[in-house]
Amino acid sequence: MKIKKRWILLFIVIVSMGLCSIPEMNHTNDGVSESTGRARGGKLKNGWLLPYKGANFHYFSWISYYIMDNAYVHSSVHAALLDAYKTCEQTCPGREFILMECTKKGGGRMLLHWSHQNGTSVDFMTPVKRGDDHNLWPNKAGLFHYLFGFNQKGQFRLGNKIEIDFETMARHLIALDDAAMKNGLHIRKVLFHTDLHD
Repeated sequence: MKIKKRWILLFIVIVSMGLCSIPEMNHTNDGVSESTGRARGGKLKNGWLLPYKGANFHYFSWISYYIMDNAYVHSSVHAALLDAYKTCEQTCPGREFILMECTKKGGGRMLLHWSHQNGTSVDFMTPVKRGDDHNLWPNKAGLFHYLFGFNQKGQFRLGNKIEIDFETMARHLIALDDAAMKNGLHIRKVLFHTDLHD
């Protein structure tokens, strides 16, 4: 009887997760978004859903994307991000970038962020490499990436042969800045661990 109850519970969880993902599966980006307030304490009207995957990028977690409703941005930010990744196909060939939390469809408070409320904030996973290899397991860790750490040299604490790819990170930021200006935006702030700034 206990086994049967576990299967029923598992079935309920799977169905619930499927129902939660319906808004993202049926969403159509249309019109212009409106951001009110600031990144902390704002709202988003008519948020645009980022693609889960593109030619050289993907969203880091299906749970965050489909269940937690965290992959929406202002329509101008949407355009800037896709333009930047198009540029990165040329400036960073062979690299795959990883998008992380953005905003809920209507903005406002998110479970893990005080900011990200008006559709203008986006998190990116820092690119890593091992020599010339960029197809590494930390890039596929999803929500578990929060457990990772790097030393002051940018080396992965669980194995110093993996390190931050600062060159690709810089090219990504330049592409984002250029695309932002092209779409009438500017990058206000880049947050990165202070021990790694140099």
